Amino acid sequence: MSGFKAVAIAVGALIGLFVVLAVIGTIIHIVEIAAFVALAVGAVAIAIKVMSKRNQVSSKPKERQIRDDYSSTALPRTDVEQYSVPSAPQTTSRPAASDVDDELARLKREMGS
Repeated sequence: MSGFKAVAIAVGALIGLFVVLAVIGTIIHIVEIAAFVALAVGAVAIAIKVMSKRNQVSSKPKERQIRDDYSSTALPRTDVEQYSVPSAPQTTSRPAASDVDDELARLKREMGS
């Protein structure tokens, strides 16, 4: 009987080993499939994102100048001061004192003082 028990224990251990290896193999196989699906979905998502960006850039041209609605000329830039060269030298004369006083009074009225 002891030989029969030893063979039964060995067969049971062998069957248990096969079951454990089958479960571990199945788990590893499921993880491999999940990783492959995740890579495929990620690649498709990146491809869609790249294509949508490419379509946005190509479908809408970038405007470099601000245009007026009523004319086809560009509006003047605000960051550049307009400069014109005087054609003839101007003579500076002193304004009359009354003009200066009138101008000063007007400025004070406008400033609220």
